[in-house]
Amino acid sequence: MSQDFPEALVRVDTFSSAVWYRGKRGRYLIEGSRCGACGRVYFPPRKGLLCPACHERRMESHVCADRGEVVAHVKDDLGFPAWGYGDDLPRRMVVVRLDDGAHVLGDVVDVGPEEEVGAGLRVRAVFRKHRREDTGAWVYGFRFVPDREGGA
Repeated sequence: MSQDFPEALVRVDTFSSAVWYRGKRGRYLIEGSRCGACGRVYFPPRKGLLCPACHERRMESHVCADRGEVVAHVKDDLGFPAWGYGDDLPRRMVVVRLDDGAHVLGDVVDVGPEEEVGAGLRVRAVFRKHRREDTGAWVYGFRFVPDREGGA
């Protein structure tokens, strides 16, 4: 032990700015990967991995489309909020097939309590606050809102 590290075991902190920084492009840009051989798009990025469709390893960065269609949905109304999401109940969690073919998991927001969220709903990604960290800092990322404009 030393004065710099007085504890016998080093504590592992739950927040790592290096890990956060590495993952930020995927949260803010919906950045995935595109196979250089067959063109399939994947999210999250598949750097260094094989393409499941053609078994090539030529993955390149790709900013995914910001519009898509809901393919699966679930309403999170268990009666108690997930940590940090207390104001946004019930959460409407969806899997969205983006217009370029990637599948993304997210929340649909800005819908009324009687509005139906289901398969086939057109949505677009927006940049929003998600929740507060235990440090008090806001976590930002993308969420989905109904695409009432109908643009492609």
